Amino acid sequence: MAYKKIWMTLAALATVAALISWILFRLMIDISASYPSDNIHKHRADQRADTVNIGVVSRFPANILYQGYQPLLDYLIEETPYHFELVISPSYSDAVMLLADGSIHAAFLGSYIYFISQEDFNLVPVLKPLNEDGKPFFHSVVIVKEDSDIHDLESLYGRNLALPSDLSYSGNWLTAYGWVDESRLSRKTHFSNHHIVVYEVMRGNYDAGSVKDRVADEFSGRGIRVIAQSDPVPGSPLVASADYDPDIIGSIKTALLQVDPSDPAFSDRIQQWDPEFAYGFIEARPEDYLQLLPENTSLLQE
Repeated sequence: MAYKKIWMTLAALATVAALISWILFRLMIDISASYPSDNIHKHRADQRADTVNIGVVSRFPANILYQGYQPLLDYLIEETPYHFELVISPSYSDAVMLLADGSIHAAFLGSYIYFISQEDFNLVPVLKPLNEDGKPFFHSVVIVKEDSDIHDLESLYGRNLALPSDLSYSGNWLTAYGWVDESRLSRKTHFSNHHIVVYEVMRGNYDAGSVKDRVADEFSGRGIRVIAQSDPVPGSPLVASADYDPDIIGSIKTALLQVDPSDPAFSDRIQQWDPEFAYGFIEARPEDYLQLLPENTSLLQE
């Protein structure tokens, strides 16, 4: 009997340990939580006079944004006469409004939100990132679970689709650009960032999801696969007000355009940056984004 009680006690402890492990695991992958520091998100009244506030949209979890963007701002502090601070906006529209009222001076916006906001808010693109092929483009992709029976876009009909922000290109290309008939989907839901979309698909809550290619690459070999991708899309630009100080914008451009991933002086440093910036930058022009007009989808296929 004593042995039986011991085994029952051990079994109960094992069950409790398993439950605790499961709870901790769920907390670890709960990427909806914000990065713990409020200072990342708020414009502070006690900033230095030479501070340049750089905004970034929360299309990825805040902790990932901070870890990838702050080292880039540290580089700008070293290479220019100015002090830079990161301001993470909870949404694309918030970032645009902060640009419009001068709370932030430049921002890394998505390509789609820049394109639809540029005229109303007098915005201009400054730089756009290069990809691993040295080209200023990215793709949006459709992901499913590795064991899914979905193998093409036609198979999405009657299924549930997870999408990032409705102001992002990845949240729009399938339906707004005619790749998928939205009325034939069972359901589509927009989430606050790309990583949540991936997890919703991995957990089986949604049959498929659309994310940027670099996010899908992060999860390669971890239970998802890509079934389709968009045509090349001009890279998400660093944007500023057309009226903002040209000297400051010039300093930013000079510093970032000299980034050369093949140069040993940069190779270690840029490994700490967001992967989107690991291959350097090129100047951006407003006309680069004209292809995002829905009627210009043929341009995307050239």
